[in-house]
Amino acid sequence: MVYKFKVLSDEDEKFYMDIEILSNQTFYDLHDLIQDELEYDRSHLASFYVASHSWKRLKEIPLMVMDDKLGNTVTMEKAVLSDYVKDAHQKFIYVFDYINDRGFFIELMETKEESPNMYYPVCTDFGGEIPPQIGKKEKKTSIFDDDDDDLLPPVTRKEAPILDDDLEDIPDIPIDKDIPPIDIELEEELDEEELEEEFDDEFDDEEDDFDEDFENIEEDDDDVK
Repeated sequence: MVYKFKVLSDEDEKFYMDIEILSNQTFYDLHDLIQDELEYDRSHLASFYVASHSWKRLKEIPLMVMDDKLGNTVTMEKAVLSDYVKDAHQKFIYVFDYINDRGFFIELMETKEESPNMYYPVCTDFGGEIPPQIGKKEKKTSIFDDDDDDLLPPVTRKEAPILDDDLEDIPDIPIDKDIPPIDIELEEELDEEELEEEFDDEFDDEEDDFDEDFENIEEDDDDVK
């Protein structure tokens, strides 16, 4: 089976790449093709991230392991594409500039049969100017800023996800909930009112106890007389 991916950039809406790659090839094969087509310096680090439909990172697939304390990190060379494509419009983020947090958005567009006359992976279409491999973006935000809608790629899809429960090592996407703001002044006023009520109740109890003790003393005096 062949995967057809579209590669987009949030720095240039005109830039795109269409890539066809075999499902049993690795993320390193995809990385190698991107680097070769864009003539990037291969000495720089890079990573793929499995992404949600809202382009949030779920799992990293690095070029090499720098610090694997848990011992379960899978590198590009060992990560087969079919093991991570679990959705009809599976999304990935490819980071090629670690210093400035820059990268490409990659989305699966279609799957099709392998052509016997085609050598894979291959770039089948290309447009726009190639983003520089290293450099600051005009936007002073990261492609991983989940709250910035401006960072989404020019083409996104809203189809309902077709998920596969077999991919257990990718965590579920948390549900975002709006938390109402706390009115500090109101909270302070309530605290003061509660303290006043509590103080009044304690004072009333003590006053009742005092009156009862005083009455007992008077009764004792009468008995003595």
